[in-house]
Amino acid sequence: MLFTNLINNSKLKIKIILLFSLILILPLTILTIISLNRTYAVAETDIIKDLNHATNLFRDSLEDKLDSLKLRAKTLVDFEIDSIALQGFPEKETFSLFESELVKTDLDYIALIEDRSFATVQIGKFTQNSLNNVIFPAICQTSLGVNIYVINDEPWIFASAMITKFKTIKPKHIVFAQKIKNDFLDKLKILAEADYSIYYINRKILTTQMDVYARRRIGSVVEKPELDYGKSELNNKSFSFIHTSALPNRISNDIKIEILVPNSSYQDLGNKMQLDFFLFGLLGLILAIATGTVLAMNIAQPINELAENTTKVANGDLNIKSKIKRNDEIGILSNNFTEMIRNIKEEKEQKELRMKELNTLFEISNAVNLFTNSEDLLKFVLSHAIDILQAERGSIMLLDDQTDELIIKVATGGRYRAINSKPIKLGSGVCGKVALEGEGIISNEGFKDARFQNFGSIMPVEDINSLICAPLKFKEGTIGVINIVNKKDNQLFNQNDLSLLTLIGSQAAVTIENNKLYELSITDGLTHLYVHRYFQARLTEELLRARRYNLNVSLIMIDIDNFKKFNDQYGHQIGDVVLQQVAATIKDTVRTSIDVPCRYGGEEMCIILPETKSEDAFLSAERIRKNISAIELPHSSGKLHITVSIGIASYPLHANNKESLIKASDSAMYSSKQAGKNCSTLAKEIKAEN
Repeated sequence: MLFTNLINNSKLKIKIILLFSLILILPLTILTIISLNRTYAVAETDIIKDLNHATNLFRDSLEDKLDSLKLRAKTLVDFEIDSIALQGFPEKETFSLFESELVKTDLDYIALIEDRSFATVQIGKFTQNSLNNVIFPAICQTSLGVNIYVINDEPWIFASAMITKFKTIKPKHIVFAQKIKNDFLDKLKILAEADYSIYYINRKILTTQMDVYARRRIGSVVEKPELDYGKSELNNKSFSFIHTSALPNRISNDIKIEILVPNSSYQDLGNKMQLDFFLFGLLGLILAIATGTVLAMNIAQPINELAENTTKVANGDLNIKSKIKRNDEIGILSNNFTEMIRNIKEEKEQKELRMKELNTLFEISNAVNLFTNSEDLLKFVLSHAIDILQAERGSIMLLDDQTDELIIKVATGGRYRAINSKPIKLGSGVCGKVALEGEGIISNEGFKDARFQNFGSIMPVEDINSLICAPLKFKEGTIGVINIVNKKDNQLFNQNDLSLLTLIGSQAAVTIENNKLYELSITDGLTHLYVHRYFQARLTEELLRARRYNLNVSLIMIDIDNFKKFNDQYGHQIGDVVLQQVAATIKDTVRTSIDVPCRYGGEEMCIILPETKSEDAFLSAERIRKNISAIELPHSSGKLHITVSIGIASYPLHANNKESLIKASDSAMYSSKQAGKNCSTLAKEIKAEN
């Protein structure tokens, strides 16, 4: 009884001190965390040590395997092919030597490669045609090379050695191939006491792991491939795993390994310690419940009520009333909380409105980085405005600089998608008045408003119940208007809506003008093709992407035949028309939003064709050439005809970098000139540089 009276008459600080003095939960918890953390830290260090040992063992073994195969290929080239090389590598003798080599060594495939592209003699298990297109050109790039390739979900080691002792017109290589077999990983598993898996594109292509039926988990998907290190379960046993590149800086990073090691004995010790600490914690919990029961009525109940009120506020409910009537710190906290909510409630509406405006402007500002096309940008702004104002549909109209008339650029929302693009004069209708005066208008009478006019839209005006229109202002002028129609749920537009739409319009005007300036900066003023600087940047970008993803890139170089004649005989104005006609024909012929037509300089133009092989690029070049030759320019001396000479080159078939690709296509173009003009030439038709 004395203890209860002491608690009831004490201040909150004293109550808290008494509470935490009577129980041992906090000290016990700290002791538990420290002890377990130390145990688990030792266990983690032990596991990481085992994983690092297993990883180093794998990499050392794999590197030895690569070097051994490379050395064997070099030995064969330097010491064992002299006689057949002098005879010109007759198939029978070469085949016999390769067959003998297969018997002596643990190889699966041997081939004699000519010109880094095809096998003239081959023996062994592997005879895929894809070798000619991918592996041979890659492995034969150097005089002595070795690498790992995944073929049919199996890892293969390929080693090549160039035959340099006997010079030939075309380079010759000896290529060895050896499949990495399961016993390679099985030996490592015994030595490291760990499970190994080699995986490619998140699928296991070689593994020591077994399922419950004692079958290898070949082809299974790697769990949690995004993690470099973690925990896993295999056949109801706990393991730690590591995901890492199989052999960094030596083979492709796409070929990775997964190594699993069982839990450390320290981990089991930590689990047992958890049970001991649980028993101590249970005793402390019993003491805490006994003490808390005495304090519950005096402390827990008012705090619970205060917590419920804070939860309501967090969920947006500011209409709360506190029932706590006390003179201690809890009572003061409750009174202050109630006063704070009252102040927050008064400021909430203004802050929400301001935040809504700022978020809208921020998202529209970010749209500049997302869209390079003006129409896509306008669609984004319009859709955002319709959504933020909770309306049905809308449109954006821009002012024509030459006619001073409003023209609909984009419209969206509602049942209708098409609108008549009839120009609207300044001052006509609601939108014309807004564009003329630069001030927004709210028309909640819709089509019944006296200022409203129907300009021949196919959209029925009778369903326009409310309308809000704001100017798109840039600096001191108006460049257009934004119209929002029919607020949802039969609501009416208000002044806050107009203020927000005006801000959206101002921000949209800035982004539209900036987008125009960017388009002008990368576009040639005469031909409306991309400028030379943009061409260089895009070609660099496409070649980087092609190298990364093993793609083709083609380049078409175009030169107008006898262009100097047009300038000298008919004048520079006709020369400009010729440039414009050729450029327009190129733009109409190439793939929109895929190919990149540019003005290279003077009368030369070029086209970047991403992901396009040389034969397809040649067909595109021929279409362009024929379309240009069909042009007829009217002139007082008769109709003028235009022809062009075209050169085509492709990466990686004709060049291995930007400079050589430009040079190859340019050389092919000059070959077309020498062949009589008005024709197209592939780079392979001219003499290639070794």
